[in-house]
Amino acid sequence: MYQAIIQTFQSHQNKEQQEAMKAYMRNRFDFFGIKSPLRAEISKPFFLEIKSHSKKATFDLIKKLWNQPQRELHYLAQELFFKVAKKHLDQKEDVDFLQWLIVTDSWWDTVDFVAPKLMKIYFDKFSEVRNSKVDEWVSSNNIWLQRSAILIHLKQKKQLDAPYLFDTILRLNNTREFFVDKAIGWALRENIKHHEKEVLAFVLQNKGRLSSLSYKEALKHHPNLI
Repeated sequence: MYQAIIQTFQSHQNKEQQEAMKAYMRNRFDFFGIKSPLRAEISKPFFLEIKSHSKKATFDLIKKLWNQPQRELHYLAQELFFKVAKKHLDQKEDVDFLQWLIVTDSWWDTVDFVAPKLMKIYFDKFSEVRNSKVDEWVSSNNIWLQRSAILIHLKQKKQLDAPYLFDTILRLNNTREFFVDKAIGWALRENIKHHEKEVLAFVLQNKGRLSSLSYKEALKHHPNLI
């Protein structure tokens, strides 16, 4: 399957688009130059095939793709993993593999998939691991782990543990790292949709503590309160 993926993506390489895609990602990664709609189309057979793979074969494939330089292979890897994550994330130690995905070739485009989607599936199964793992991330000085500590709350909707989100935000509030502050605002804005009174109260009460970026992002859909 790995060889089939490589051959398929190589056959759709677009050199004209490569440079533009690299520039958009600040030249941090190589690209085949395959835009998202085409990538989704050529990936369909692999989404079907991954369902029959064992856990070990799946993890090996994901890691092999992630270790390649082209960013489209990282996108495919995380999307393949998402298709089978509920089945294969079945042991507590699997969090180490998810954390490896976060800290390896880190940038917002992969972290913003792994944290709110894959990590959510894991923590939904192993909620008792969440607090200790997030404590590690908060104190890690790794901005991508810190961003993940916030983004695991992004898709919780009615299941949100609001007090824990608020506590995590206040613990990270003084980092003044763009990607952390942006995540704080994003998580608050998203959860206002489902817990408007509670989250708005937190934002307004902590106006002086939140960074201006976090505060403005949180109230993006409530400009009258900014």
